[in-house]
Amino acid sequence: MSRYIKETPRIIVKFIDSDTEDVLFEIKDRNWMNVAELFPAATVSNLVVQEFKNRKLPKNIMVIAVSEYTLEK
Repeated sequence: MSRYIKETPRIIVKFIDSDTEDVLFEIKDRNWMNVAELFPAATVSNLVVQEFKNRKLPKNIMVIAVSEYTLEK
C-alpha cells in the first residue's frame, strides 16, 4: 500500500491575491512554530508593503501555508 509522507517539517507561506488567485510572493522554509507570527494584520501589512514597493497593493490578500508530501513506494 502506498502512502504519502512529509519529508521535512518546513512549510511555505504563500500570499495570494484573493481576487485573481495570483501568487504575490512566498516565504519559504518556515516551521510550524513560527508561521503564526506571519498572520497578525500588522505583520502581513508590513510584508506586503515591502514586497510591493511602488506598486499598487492588492485589495484582498489570502495567506496560505503550503506543505509538500511525497508518495512513498
